[in-house]
Amino acid sequence: MLSMGTSRVVLTAGSIIVLILMTLLSNSGRGLDSFTGLCISSSGSFSLLTDGNRTLAVYTPLSPGTVYRVEGVMRKSRSGWAMRPVHVAETPPTFPLYHVQGAYWPSRGCHLLTPQKIRLGWCLPAEKGEYLELDGVWEGNRFYVLDFTRGGFPRNPRDGMPWMVEGVILSVGRRTILWNGSEEIVLYLPYGTSVTPGVRLRIAGIARFYSKLSLLVDSKDDVEVIGRSRKAPLSEAGVGDTATGTCMVTSVGRGLRLNCTSIPLYGFSARPGDVVRFEALKRPSSLLCTDCSLWRRREELINGICNFEPGKFAKVKGGVEWVKVYRNGFGLANITKDDCWVLLKLRKSLGVQLSANETVTAYGTFTTYRGLRAFEVQSGGDLCSGSC
Repeated sequence: MLSMGTSRVVLTAGSIIVLILMTLLSNSGRGLDSFTGLCISSSGSFSLLTDGNRTLAVYTPLSPGTVYRVEGVMRKSRSGWAMRPVHVAETPPTFPLYHVQGAYWPSRGCHLLTPQKIRLGWCLPAEKGEYLELDGVWEGNRFYVLDFTRGGFPRNPRDGMPWMVEGVILSVGRRTILWNGSEEIVLYLPYGTSVTPGVRLRIAGIARFYSKLSLLVDSKDDVEVIGRSRKAPLSEAGVGDTATGTCMVTSVGRGLRLNCTSIPLYGFSARPGDVVRFEALKRPSSLLCTDCSLWRRREELINGICNFEPGKFAKVKGGVEWVKVYRNGFGLANITKDDCWVLLKLRKSLGVQLSANETVTAYGTFTTYRGLRAFEVQSGGDLCSGSC
């Protein structure tokens, strides 16, 4: 027969067993946790989901860019929350999405420029510089895109934003200048990228408003050659066109001065009186030779001493009747051929001396001296003795 003390021990042991059973039954009946988020990465059997507020590690392979609802028991670890799900299903997002817009810029990673640079969680099927509207979530300093719409390319540049432009290269060297049909744009090209005047480009870069509108080009891949400048006769050519013509050189200095235009021709060498046939890129204040040749040498000009016309370039050949030199070094020589004559002006800077009865040939421009017909040469090289 049990004593009272023995019955108390049995009762206490029974109570402990009942409590353990109740605890086990309670744990076995615990409801599953659920979480809905966008998969932002997946590697092997490990994925990350985020709703923009909380990130959950899920021990199962998932597809990045897809929203899932997972069920299981969440457990807290040192690195955050984790779950080994018992049920996984794709679902529309039930969490708030952020909306951002800007220009797509895949350079050393994929970004959105607003113009602040937003780093994207993954690259998108869009063109570099294209404007996009994005919906997604933030995780850390990255934006993960769930959906986006394309808005095309901007027509006008904005400081610090991507811009695509087409035009003709006007010059290279100290500065590379592109003409887009209405203004000059300074190009800053990546190292190793070379272009030539007259080539037509389609080019993308970051617009900057310095002293002139500039374009900072990120990659050689952003420079596309789409043709050459349009050819047109000089009288019809506009800026960015290749002008064609055959003209006489009237003077030489910073470029060649021609008798057919008021702007100089650069990139070719000739003498006053030579006739040049050219194809030249027309710039706002000059021509740049792309294909030039000497069409006729000045020695082939006829003697124009009898065809005086102020301002006209000509070749003059005749005998020296007399020479007069003033104290300041300036001189005059009377050049005569048959019944025609002209006063040859001899600036001291020419560094030449003439003598009476000498035959000379000069290339220059008709002018006047104290109301008398005169002739002026540009340099000593345009005046020679004899037939030259």
